[in-house]
Amino acid sequence: MRMKIKIILGIIVVAIVAFLVVNNLLLSPSEKSLVEKIKERGKIIVGTSADWPPFEYIDSSGGYAGIDIEIAKEIAKKLGVELEIKDMGFDSLIAALKGGQIDIIIADMAITPERELEVDFSMPYFIDYFVFVTLSSSDVKSIEDLYGEKIGVQTGTTQEEWANSVLAGNCTIVSYERVFPEMVLELKKGELKAILIGKFVADVIVSMDNDLKIAIEVPETTEYAAIAVPQGAEDLKFIVNQVIKELLETGKLKQIVEAEVEEFIGVKS
Repeated sequence: MRMKIKIILGIIVVAIVAFLVVNNLLLSPSEKSLVEKIKERGKIIVGTSADWPPFEYIDSSGGYAGIDIEIAKEIAKKLGVELEIKDMGFDSLIAALKGGQIDIIIADMAITPERELEVDFSMPYFIDYFVFVTLSSSDVKSIEDLYGEKIGVQTGTTQEEWANSVLAGNCTIVSYERVFPEMVLELKKGELKAILIGKFVADVIVSMDNDLKIAIEVPETTEYAAIAVPQGAEDLKFIVNQVIKELLETGKLKQIVEAEVEEFIGVKS
């Protein structure tokens, strides 16, 4: 499983670099008002939803850990400021950003046209798609096998949007604020037939729990994750893009991902 994850990481990096070349998302800075405010404050406030390992989660010491947290540290370092993490429900993040409670969102958030109406996105740093996770003993092999069953999704996610669009009327969609451990525990208790999450997160969770398996890979659900900044904050977006570009080009992002996967599996197994 760990070798499989490393192969997936290589594919992810190649796909993202190709995306960047085609879309030319690296922008130049203009006004620096938000960056100036952050530097004057002495810290950048990052919003996340710490229930999506290995991207963000609560570690054994009660602190925040994960891939996105390490990226946040790199951004804070680039700005020369301290890092403050604000943990909240995923569906509250955009409102918090628009309301000025946080400076950026780093939560494996997918770029969608609807979200682009409310926030600006950095260049992408990760690519993924949807899968259904079930109990290992389950005989589910197709989406049709889920008809009439309860399916778990996270509130405010693209998985929830997809499920409500495609499965509504055939399945009972149950939304949860937290994926790990709450929604996963509901699946293990038999309250849900399956949960719909990202493939990479599913790989990690399944690799450390023999009671779970990936039952279905959902076609045509590929999406790119990026960091959200307030609309018009070109100065901050420029710096965030610089950090992502450097992490991708130097291979450091791949190292961070591998290290955080190993750390999470080691802590939770």
